[in-house]
Amino acid sequence: MVATKARSHQRRSAQPFNSRFLWYNIGMRNSTERERSTTARAAGLAILAVLAGAAPAWAEPSFPRGTGYYYNPYNFGIFLLAYLLWVRLCSWVDEDVNDVGLEPIPWNPLLVGAGAAGLLAVWIAPQFWIGLTIFLVLLAGAFGFYAYTRNRRVDQDERILTVQHLQKLAGRYLRLNFRKEARQKAGPRVPIRFIGKSFDEKNEDTARVQRVMDSRGYKSALEMVYEAIKRRATDIHMEPTKEELAVRFRIDGILVNVDPFRRAMGEGVINIFKVLCNMDIAEKRKPQDGSFSAQAEDRFVDFRVATAGSVQGEKMVIRILDRSQQIISLTQLGMRDKMRDNIRNIVKQPHGMFIVCGPTGAGKSTTLYAALNELDRFQQNIITIENPVEYKMEHVTQIEVNPKAGKTFANELRSILRQDPDVIMIGEIRDQETAEIACQAAQTGHMVFSTLHANDTVTALGRLLDLKVQPFMIASAISAILGQRLVRILCPQCKVRYKPDPELLRKANLPAERIKFFCRPPAEEGGNGAISTCEHCGGTGYFKRTGCFELFVITDRIREMIRANPDLTAIKAEAVRGGMRYLYEDGLRQVIEGITSINELLRVCK
Repeated sequence: MVATKARSHQRRSAQPFNSRFLWYNIGMRNSTERERSTTARAAGLAILAVLAGAAPAWAEPSFPRGTGYYYNPYNFGIFLLAYLLWVRLCSWVDEDVNDVGLEPIPWNPLLVGAGAAGLLAVWIAPQFWIGLTIFLVLLAGAFGFYAYTRNRRVDQDERILTVQHLQKLAGRYLRLNFRKEARQKAGPRVPIRFIGKSFDEKNEDTARVQRVMDSRGYKSALEMVYEAIKRRATDIHMEPTKEELAVRFRIDGILVNVDPFRRAMGEGVINIFKVLCNMDIAEKRKPQDGSFSAQAEDRFVDFRVATAGSVQGEKMVIRILDRSQQIISLTQLGMRDKMRDNIRNIVKQPHGMFIVCGPTGAGKSTTLYAALNELDRFQQNIITIENPVEYKMEHVTQIEVNPKAGKTFANELRSILRQDPDVIMIGEIRDQETAEIACQAAQTGHMVFSTLHANDTVTALGRLLDLKVQPFMIASAISAILGQRLVRILCPQCKVRYKPDPELLRKANLPAERIKFFCRPPAEEGGNGAISTCEHCGGTGYFKRTGCFELFVITDRIREMIRANPDLTAIKAEAVRGGMRYLYEDGLRQVIEGITSINELLRVCK
């Protein structure tokens, strides 16, 4: 009965005791928990003091007793501590088996049976110390076997009863400092450190980092972020499942699975990023967003974090903004020389509108940044409206919209027209109001850059018409529309040549006699599955990306067609007669040159 009550009490207080006694704590202990711990320790010491003081009275020679055992308060106190230790270990193992993915059936009976056998030994042993020794040996053997089994399933940092774990316990309860010596001996394992600073903050908040440095999963979070940076990932996806936290990197536009976290460890890693971003770690259902920074080797990297509650738990996506990977000129985009010269002439016009269209993740904002770098930012007043501001540019006024505060694209666009701008960049045209104000600005002496979600250049005109923008405004404002896609570049160290199918060349209107070979990743027969792993590309067969482009220049003839009768089919035919090349045709040029593969082109330009 006493054991049942004690076990029930320990279950109710398992979580705070667990973080204080045996395991790495995930969060920070508040003042209430510390007060409870202090009160409990004081009560235990008081009980032992009372028992110790009463010992002489109970041990009087005149006290009648037989030849058997007698009550010893010191032995009773030691036995009580051993008993509570057994109850606590049983409770902790019952919780830990779920965290590490073990079955509870063999381990709970093992711990309970070992303790029960030890209690029986204490009861029947002729000497108390003999029975106590048997009790502790049985308990230590059962728990040690469990620790050995669980340590084989978890990461190095999560193992118990190791030297590092014992040093941590000694530092926590005995105030012994082993951490500094261990760090000096081991040295920095991961050449990256987190910085508690948001994207728009100047000063570092060191308190955020201090709060998570001793948290469970801190080293795992460092290793994950550092691996993502080294592999040129643009996003980190952490998605909860029933038993684990799946982790995927978006590398060259493709999601790649990496080693997942166990569910408990994954939640700790998510909490670390939420603390760094100054989010509410208790809120797991409502979406939150924030940012932090890190120093990876000799450069600084910014991160944007967004969370969302799902059926399985909290999902987190981290956008990596590595300035060393930023494209800063039109030359780096992979355009043909003639197209690049045309775009340079367009963006340097005194007024008009230059629109870049494509699906999400097609590199539209990157192209606009490269176009802005072609301008003289010292002699021109350049203002951008973005959501969000991903990269900072010197001598450019960058404004970030915030719908919750009433800062929308349309409202900010009205206000900056009173700031005497020469060039205006609008992150995206989403509604009729923004589109109309942008067209009006392009007709009143401003050069306007913007993006639009459309499949191709001519469809972008239809998108503006769908937004109820008048055809005469579209015809007068727009100078050119650039459509684009991103294709992966074949790895130069492992790509292989092959003879293309003549039927495929015929369908693509390519001369079979002039094309000797195409290139593709090293693959098995049929082009599926990598044969070997290339260290340069990691076995994917591709390394980095380049663009396929479609430039639609608005000529006088096309302006008349838009004003009179905006028939998209007729407009497309006129654009082709004027020299416009489709996205697919520009992609075929790169396939012929061996830059990308035909399968990659078909994947993005269907």
